[in-house]
Amino acid sequence: MRTLPMLAIIVLLGACGFQLRGAALLPQSMERVYLQAADLNSPLVQKLEQSLRQSGAEVVPSPFEATATLRIIEDTADERVLSVSSSGQPQEYELYHTVVFDMANDNGVILQPTSLTLTRDYFFDEQDILGKAEDAAFLQDALVEDVARSIVRRAALAARAGSS
Repeated sequence: MRTLPMLAIIVLLGACGFQLRGAALLPQSMERVYLQAADLNSPLVQKLEQSLRQSGAEVVPSPFEATATLRIIEDTADERVLSVSSSGQPQEYELYHTVVFDMANDNGVILQPTSLTLTRDYFFDEQDILGKAEDAAFLQDALVEDVARSIVRRAALAARAGSS
């Protein structure tokens, strides 16, 4: 008897277009992607490769093998103080990651240079310096992963729009 309501929910969710958040489905024009960046070993490029592969693309070592070239023009990550205590000590920080990227294929530019900035905030406790350093490193890694996924989603949307 429990299966009938569950089956109804699944059918209704499928009918309205719901799908679990995950890897973006890439169009055929992004089947083989060449990544161009100043530092091919940067955390962002590593996460981008991972995200592209999870989305079904093959990351190729040469632009001549690629159906699309994703170019990282600028990649900046840093932190800034958001608030200080009455004694002037930082209490809250903001991590930010800004990327400027574009994408092209044999037919020309698919996506003009686009700027993307994501941020994360965290509180700083002078009594727990090691723990907060680990928190900041974890947040920075999560931020890079979110930036990579956002780039892949935006590139896929632009490629779909360009092919229609």
